[in-house]
Amino acid sequence: MNFFTNQIREYISSNIDLNIDFDFERFKVGRSNITFKIFDSKNTYVLRRPPFGNKLESAHNMQREYKIITELSKNNLKVPDPVHLCADKTISQDDFYIMEYIDGETISDNLIAENFSKKDKELITNSFITTLTELHNFDVQSSGLKDLGKHDGYVERQLIRWNKQFSAQKVREINDLDIATNILLEKIPTQQRVSIVHGDYRLDNVRVKNNNVSAILDWELCTLGDPLADLGTVIASWADKKEKDTPFIYSPSLSDGFPSRDKILTLYEEKSQLNLNEIEFYVRLSFWKHAMIMEGVYVRYSLGYYGNVDKEEVEAFGESTLRFAQKASAKNLLKEIF
Repeated sequence: MNFFTNQIREYISSNIDLNIDFDFERFKVGRSNITFKIFDSKNTYVLRRPPFGNKLESAHNMQREYKIITELSKNNLKVPDPVHLCADKTISQDDFYIMEYIDGETISDNLIAENFSKKDKELITNSFITTLTELHNFDVQSSGLKDLGKHDGYVERQLIRWNKQFSAQKVREINDLDIATNILLEKIPTQQRVSIVHGDYRLDNVRVKNNNVSAILDWELCTLGDPLADLGTVIASWADKKEKDTPFIYSPSLSDGFPSRDKILTLYEEKSQLNLNEIEFYVRLSFWKHAMIMEGVYVRYSLGYYGNVDKEEVEAFGESTLRFAQKASAKNLLKEIF
């Protein structure tokens, strides 16, 4: 589908410093919202919009994302600066927004990670975890994001929300997901703090320059709640070669030289001052949620919302759902991955 019609081009060039015949490239990273690099000979920006086709209720909210990065940018947290939001339905049926292009690299997989030395990887990891604690230590109660979501009951809301969305698009039974859901519902930890929760904090969702995180990207799943949910995602996705059957098959940390999961937990605990005794719950929650996300992408691909795609790629997402669900249902999860 050609999003950049003459009308869209005229609108963009009249609102930001970009020539009407600008070039564009679609970023390969990310399978939910669609992100483009838009540029001419002088300037470069990033445009973000929802997928084409029908969208789940409350998902892919561009105005909400724009509000988040606007407030975090004002408070000097590591996000791209907002540039322009379009919510005019006469211009585009779907809202979209434009933000600063952040120079640097996205370490999206283990092959890219091979370009970095062991020392580089240690510095990047330190910045990656420090940046997360800065986000979690941010005083959201005194910010313009205090009404972004409910402050308490984050995990319960997540379980309800993702179950609801899964049911709304359900095309098959997945027994391991049912098992994982029951394990999670049995004992939900007490939330220690109300923080900004990114919702999908991984190395492939940050921009890195000079071995430091220069920006956190992809705020689609952000809300208020339990910061340990983000840490659970870091630990779940921080796969290594010793881990059997990791669903994060392209995880950057599969490249040798990254600090261990134990070292990450120690660093986060020191900088956040949070108790990590219940971290297994949050790691399980992450695997469970990623299964839900992969199933959503699988369904949207199957229905053609991303245009013409390879059938094998569609099936790969369906298989990924099953691998995440299997991990989420593991009885002794930490022993299996550490």
